[in-house]
Amino acid sequence: MSRSVEDYLKGIYSLKEKNNYSNKNLAIYLNISPASVSEMIKKLSNENYLKINGKDLELTEKGSELAKDIIRKHRVWEVFLVDKLGYDKSEIHDEAEILEHVTSEKLLKKLEKFLFYPKKCPHGKPIFSDKKTKKD
Repeated sequence: MSRSVEDYLKGIYSLKEKNNYSNKNLAIYLNISPASVSEMIKKLSNENYLKINGKDLELTEKGSELAKDIIRKHRVWEVFLVDKLGYDKSEIHDEAEILEHVTSEKLLKKLEKFLFYPKKCPHGKPIFSDKKTKKD
């Protein structure tokens, strides 16, 4: 999975959660051109990550689960950076953006266990639970 696809899915999920989704807002969220958004939306639809219904789009189960997994990684890293490394909350987003894309499921599970399975990130947002069987 490419970082770009992960960023798109996370962006779509986040904007739809806030009822603020549009291709224009996604372009702003990702800091890219609206034309690039339109092209990737078609690609994501072809790869069954989302469904397009007129001007509306909806993440498929596959797309939604991947988006939530990336958000989960991001938020767990934020907890680690604040609680264990002493970062200020204002500093953690960019670091977590990098780490979320290089974190394996095995590392994430060990990190969650190390952090005693946090329920919220330092910003107060919920950390999605692992739907898969919890094995270390």
